[in-house]
Amino acid sequence: MNDLTAAWIATQAALPAEWTLDGLRCTSTGLSSHQRDDGWRAVAVRTDGLSAEATSDDPLDALRNLLLTLPE
Repeated sequence: MNDLTAAWIATQAALPAEWTLDGLRCTSTGLSSHQRDDGWRAVAVRTDGLSAEATSDDPLDALRNLLLTLPE
């Protein structure tokens, strides 16, 4: 298992029961040089449709930071 897979599994396991890890996406908005970005966005969705996200230059940090951004 690679580090990213392990981090995904650990993040999902640490989320409260009503939350689901929805994705890990590059923050680029397109392929042109002015649209490219090295950042990562981790997103979780709650059963009522509320979402939370965290960004970082490192995908593992984005997943870790997501746990800190969940609304109470």
